[in-house]
Amino acid sequence: MSIKKMENSDSNWQDLRPQERMKYLLRTGHLSDCSFVVYDDDGQKVVLKCHKFVLMSVSPVFERMFDGDFEEASTPDNIVLNDVSGPDFQKFISYLYWHDNQRLDTYDLQSLQALIYLSKKFMVPFMTNKCLNAIQRRVANGLDPDVTIDLFEYAHQLEDDDLIKAIRSKLLANPLVYINTAAVFDLSSDMFRNFIDYFHGCVSDKIRFHTIDRYCKIQGLVPSSEPPSANSTLNASQIEDSSKKQMTDELHSGVVDEKTEKLAENMDENENKVETSSEAPSDTTEKDQSEREQQKREEYVAKLLKTIQFKSMTAYDFCSGPGVSNLLSVEQKYEILSSIIITNHKVYTFTLGTSYQNS
Repeated sequence: MSIKKMENSDSNWQDLRPQERMKYLLRTGHLSDCSFVVYDDDGQKVVLKCHKFVLMSVSPVFERMFDGDFEEASTPDNIVLNDVSGPDFQKFISYLYWHDNQRLDTYDLQSLQALIYLSKKFMVPFMTNKCLNAIQRRVANGLDPDVTIDLFEYAHQLEDDDLIKAIRSKLLANPLVYINTAAVFDLSSDMFRNFIDYFHGCVSDKIRFHTIDRYCKIQGLVPSSEPPSANSTLNASQIEDSSKKQMTDELHSGVVDEKTEKLAENMDENENKVETSSEAPSDTTEKDQSEREQQKREEYVAKLLKTIQFKSMTAYDFCSGPGVSNLLSVEQKYEILSSIIITNHKVYTFTLGTSYQNS
């Protein structure tokens, strides 16, 4: 019997099917002994009348809440939850009452992720698994590439091996669809490294390098391509020559003597003073921190580049890709390109010699 038929007859709610009974109790609040206050998407207050035993029977968190030393144990009415979405919490409570797994397939991914968060928060593992299964079915049926990449990072955050495996299979089934989709370039550094490793051997090094190069540019990891200023191009000998010239000029003009006398006066004045300036240490600390961050960026880029087999590229592919990138120094480009050309020449010479002998 359904709830609607019961309401139009003289039957009792106890005559309903088990699932319908639970729906009736939650919808009407009949026999409720606790309540929660949440807010809907419009900011309107919503009061959910619930039953302690139902919640405690599926969640140890609710059990400690209502049967422990928490404030909710003595005042179980109008428990305000500010850290959860009202609609999502309503879906969460509804599932705890009648375990409608089919309804999970009707929720969008955002709602399923919210339910996973709540099920973990209140320690309801069977609900977590059911929601993850619903997401896996979506992945298997096919999702937008950007959505799939977002789920790739989400699955790793959850450390759910089954979902990771499902998404990995989807990525490798059609790698060219996913490797350059927009969401890839929003991945965290660790996730991007993990992602680019997936495509080793199934996507050419040229394409993988292009993805790495683009990611580094978007994330600000590429060294500056601005030409150095005129002053910064002076080498050590030029600086030394300039200093000598300045000293000679000052000797002839008597400036050095004046500077020496002034320096002696300043030293006398400062003998009994203790320098208290904190600007220099602060500047030094900021500089050291900046250098450490730059070193980390360089180390990260170097790890990415280790996944690329540059010498397996043709000379043209290298010149048109890595050869115009700022991720490699001029020296590195020269060394790699030389190796490619020498290898190609050896292969050509060997092939030519073999053909001559056969003829």
